[in-house]
Amino acid sequence: MNFRDISRVESMIRSNADREHHPSESGGGPAPFRPPFTIAISREVGALGSNVAAEVGRRLGWPVYDRNILDQVAERLGRPPSHLREVDERKGSWLGECFTSLIDRDHFVRSGAYFEHLRDTVRGLGSEGRCVIVGRGANFFLPPETTLRVRMVALAGDRAKVAARRMGPMSDEEAAIYVETAERERLAFLKAHFDEDPEDSHHYDLVLNLSRLSVDDAADLVIEALYQLQERARTSAHGAEAGVAKEGAFATAAHS
Repeated sequence: MNFRDISRVESMIRSNADREHHPSESGGGPAPFRPPFTIAISREVGALGSNVAAEVGRRLGWPVYDRNILDQVAERLGRPPSHLREVDERKGSWLGECFTSLIDRDHFVRSGAYFEHLRDTVRGLGSEGRCVIVGRGANFFLPPETTLRVRMVALAGDRAKVAARRMGPMSDEEAAIYVETAERERLAFLKAHFDEDPEDSHHYDLVLNLSRLSVDDAADLVIEALYQLQERARTSAHGAEAGVAKEGAFATAAHS
């Protein structure tokens, strides 16, 4: 399979989306309601998850919610996004929060309040569908029936190199420490709120190694997987519709 040639896949995805908007045009009357799909991308620190999400969103014409998701959460909380950086994908301790609230009351946001508004924001985006959400536990918040759940991983050394490029000049040791610390905070956040191990591959439909794949390769695979899930959902919905129609016809014949 040539993953570079995905025009057919993207065309069919958009065709499926058109059928969702205009179900009567597919023939046979209105099709059962199918919530549109969302792509939830989980990623190790430095595994280029944001880059892949941006490329997938660009190709599909879907909005991508990454750091900008804080804008929506902050709006719900009535705070500027800068006040959420200390709790974004981080597990806060009760003692630490108490101390911080005393010395910086005006800027302090409790992790519990952040999580509740994050949950509502992500679920709201998922109900609309046709978007890409990066991190923030989206794969745990959203129903698997309408979510493509992807995990991006890479070798620690490769992730440290990415971090060094993004964060500015730092030694290999400093970059490695940063990646390890940030990854530990993300994992602690997810385990604390979902009581699940985010590194367990069973939580995902697709796990991609960005030490082996380019961003374009990974985007190809994500879009192909999305098409497969959309097509399966469409086929299943039409099958269920046909089954209901058959049962109705049988019941009518039995009473005639």
